[in-house]
Parts: sequence; C-alpha cells; structure tokens
Amino acid sequence: MQHGNHASANFSFSDASIENSATWFPDTGANQHVTPDITGMTHAKPYLGNDQLHVGNGKGLVISNTAYKILRTPKRVFTLSNVLHVPKIKKKTLIC
Repeated sequence: MQHGNHASANFSFSDASIENSATWFPDTGANQHVTPDITGMTHAKPYLGNDQLHVGNGKGLVISNTAYKILRTPKRVFTLSNVLHVPKIKKKTLIC
C-alpha cells in the first residue's frame, strides 16, 4: 500500500502442508504487513478502500481484506494489526 512517496511491506507465505506454519520475510522499514493467505488470520474485514499494493514491477495488486495475525516464537508473542490480505502477491523462489 502506498502512503505518499514511501511504500513498503512485509510478506507472509504460508505452507499449507505444515499445520500452523508460516514464513514471514521481515523488513524493518516496512509500514504494512502483507499475506496472500487469509487462513489463520483473526478479525478479518473486507477492505473497502481503493488503494492497491504496488510491487517491484509497478503492478498494483488488489487488497481484499485486513486482519490481525498472532505470531508465536519460543520467547514472545507478536500481534500484527492491519495485515493486508492480497491474494495475488507472490514470492519468487530461487531453485539451485
């Protein structure tokens, strides 16, 4: 989602083959959290705005919902608020 001239996002990709598993790709400069998977999100609400998430190639992707996500680590619990559900976001995978 773009705010002025500064836009950045965190991306989550969930591997459906591993129960309750999700990989988050952190970006400390991010002002939004993004996931293609609504599974495991709480308090999801349809996104009624006209904003889109713009990716590296300039393409705008539709934001479908906003929600909360609880991430548990061995030492802490994090609550991410206003996570953007963007079904068409993708992550490229490097295969060696």
